[in-house]
Amino acid sequence: MQGNQPLLLNEPQTIWIVNSGSLAVFTTVFEGQEPKGNRRYLFGVNAGEALFGSTPKDGRGILAIALEETELSALNIEDFITQIRTGDRSSFALLSGWVNHWEKLAIPDLPLNSKLPKNLEISSSKLAEFHHFLFYHLHLEEIKKKEEKFRQFQEREHLNKNVTETAFKQLTGVLHPPETEVFLEGTPLLIASGAVGRATGIIINPPAESEDFSRLKNPLEAIARASQFRTRRVLLTGNWWKQEHGPLLAYIHTNKRPVALLPEKGNHYVLFDPVERTRTRVTKAVAQTLSPESFMFYRPLPPVIHHAAELFQFGIKGYEKNIIEIVVLGIIATLLGMAIPQATAILVNDAIPDSDRLLLWQIGLVLVAVTIGKSAFGMAQAILSLRVENAADSALQPAVWDRMLKLKPAFFRCYSSGDLLTRLMAVSQIRQLISGATQRTLLNAVFSLLNLGLMLFYSWKLALVGVGLTGIAVIVTGLSSMLLIRQERQQETVEGEINGLTVELINGVSKLRVATAEERAFAAWAKKYSQRIKLKANIQGINDSISVFNEVLPLLSSILIFWFAIVFIEAAKTQGNTGLNMGTFIAFNSAFGTFISGVTDLSNTLTDILGIVPLWERAKPIVQGTIESDPTKADPGRLRGKIVMDRVIFRYQENGALILNDITIHAEPGEFIAIVGPSGSGKSTLFRLLLGFETPESGNIYYDDKDLAGLDIQAVRRQLGAVLQNGRINAGPVFDNITCGALVTLEEAWEAAQMAGLAADLEQMPMGIHTVVSEGGTNLSGGQKQRLLIARAMVLKPKIVLMDEATSALDNRTQAIVSESLERLNATRIVIAHRLSTIRNADRIYVIESGRLVEIGSFDQLLQRGGLFSRLVARQLQ
Repeated sequence: MQGNQPLLLNEPQTIWIVNSGSLAVFTTVFEGQEPKGNRRYLFGVNAGEALFGSTPKDGRGILAIALEETELSALNIEDFITQIRTGDRSSFALLSGWVNHWEKLAIPDLPLNSKLPKNLEISSSKLAEFHHFLFYHLHLEEIKKKEEKFRQFQEREHLNKNVTETAFKQLTGVLHPPETEVFLEGTPLLIASGAVGRATGIIINPPAESEDFSRLKNPLEAIARASQFRTRRVLLTGNWWKQEHGPLLAYIHTNKRPVALLPEKGNHYVLFDPVERTRTRVTKAVAQTLSPESFMFYRPLPPVIHHAAELFQFGIKGYEKNIIEIVVLGIIATLLGMAIPQATAILVNDAIPDSDRLLLWQIGLVLVAVTIGKSAFGMAQAILSLRVENAADSALQPAVWDRMLKLKPAFFRCYSSGDLLTRLMAVSQIRQLISGATQRTLLNAVFSLLNLGLMLFYSWKLALVGVGLTGIAVIVTGLSSMLLIRQERQQETVEGEINGLTVELINGVSKLRVATAEERAFAAWAKKYSQRIKLKANIQGINDSISVFNEVLPLLSSILIFWFAIVFIEAAKTQGNTGLNMGTFIAFNSAFGTFISGVTDLSNTLTDILGIVPLWERAKPIVQGTIESDPTKADPGRLRGKIVMDRVIFRYQENGALILNDITIHAEPGEFIAIVGPSGSGKSTLFRLLLGFETPESGNIYYDDKDLAGLDIQAVRRQLGAVLQNGRINAGPVFDNITCGALVTLEEAWEAAQMAGLAADLEQMPMGIHTVVSEGGTNLSGGQKQRLLIARAMVLKPKIVLMDEATSALDNRTQAIVSESLERLNATRIVIAHRLSTIRNADRIYVIESGRLVEIGSFDQLLQRGGLFSRLVARQLQ
């Protein structure tokens, strides 16, 4: 048989003995004697094993697919049974191997209703009954799978229904919003979190079933994960209840009962008790009953953001009233300012010519009142702007960090760490560009344009001249801004490249010195930096030109206004009209001065604000990236350890080369599976697919017969122990590196260190397991880093352990300790290894070459076959 050639196992009278090669056995639906429908992988059969045929039962049968060039020989079932009856051990081994394959599929034991006799007889009819029993069980499994998929579908529908109901409640509660919206059922923590979430604008969901609460330092972590928001621990100090700090989750000091602290109007808090369902105003006495530790909830960004304005809306959510107040105060201050030109006209036309001192005093008092009023309104504006600015900053920056941490791992391949940092900080820069001072300047500049009405009232001809001058300013500003955006866009790109290069050079200082490449590294950095300096000089030149223009514009405008005023007055005299009088002209000039000042301020402010455009383009990949978590996906529950990759095809780019081509791998709970192959064959990519870092182009990955595509990938990863090829350790104590935030005792951490062969090294360190690891683990050897990562993977005793070159830096003794520890862990182990001696005890070894599965079998079977695996072993022995 050639590779990928099918063999129907639908003849119960025939046994196929595999002389060489290997096959994959599948179950599928048969119509008559022809297979139809999807195949389900069962197990692999290698040289020296046998395939038994069986009549399809209830439309279900089995077939085998050759994985490579395979040689088979046929044998009649009756002749085979005769050989067993005569005591042929090799024939019995063939039958035993076939039964063992089915046993590993977690087929339940046959019910035994009586004692077994001493001597058992094998017959073809009983063998057929055995196969029919297996088909019946597989049929039951298919029904369970369908029920599980239906359950997942119902869960999604339930979640969608909850989201819809929440949306309707928000719509119906616009005019009469409820004081708080909480869960009517659940634990006190869930109910209190629901109250805080409602006040913060977060939809609270109950914890997932897969959460292991025995390993959580705070059960709030499970609720936060299920609801996809972040928390921060804060301390309640001083007279905290007299100031607004936002909604908080706190605890009663005596019984640690959770309560919700909700801010209300008048700068005071209300305590919501989830057990008694009561609301109590927080006073000093009530505050003393609370533990000082509380938690603040951070809202996540919306799933989809199209424009930078949506970020601004997110930041000011809950403070819309303050924005309206700022606008109203600006309009009032502008209207008050418009009284100054009118008062000036009355002063020049009436008070001074008539020597009316009373009128003069009245005008003076009005001007003083206007000045005080404008100052008071300006101060109130500044306070409100500062409040909105702080609220926006405290909401935006954590939300953007949260969004970045939720992005799919494939996103981080596209950007260096330095470039990613500048993109992340671009959101903060956008917020600074539209800060309170900028907002006030912009609003005041816009409102100053109301003086155009006064100008038209005094002289529509001079007003048109003023509008013409303003048009020139708009044209100059627009052209300058276009040039500025082009330069700033290039500058932001170069800035990101410089930061990325700088981080790479710092991390690779030791390698640069070994290669004596310091000068080349400096030259590469200097080339980018010189581009940045040139762009910065160009931007500064454009900004200086705009500033000079805005400084000269008011002076030139005043000269032109005076000139046109003289022209209009002379023209009016020749026609016998009085034209403008002195007071009216001075009033017009005062209004025009405010108007043109507003135009120049608006020009400068808009020029600064246009810097948002390149910053937004830099931040877009983060805020618009595809997030990994999806609330509609099902919780996997507690995993048992079964993993199946079914005919997976993967490539990194849409039109790129195939990295994995039709890969099928099967691991039962507790099995040790090894993946080997030459460098670049796709082993690490296969590992990334198992962890959900990448998505297959076709095919499926199953955990406990549940499709990974429909599961909450983060809930799956929390139950895995993974050691990556380029795994990193954190700066801090060894104990914290092992526990990684989980609730782990000191004894359990020591046990994990002992399982990883690290305990002896830790005992020799001055502070033992509390020894501080430096940044990047520079004070640890390569082997110690690997063992620390292995201890981290095993400390929670997961049911599934994935290891990618995890023991490459270990000596033989330490490697034996790790292997023995993994055996005791009783977990499903999938190991990628170049050192082939580490996988001698593997239940199955999958050999991959150029993205294709070329061999399957045990260590000894593959070694005897003389294929790629045996050549790899021979190469290492040499």
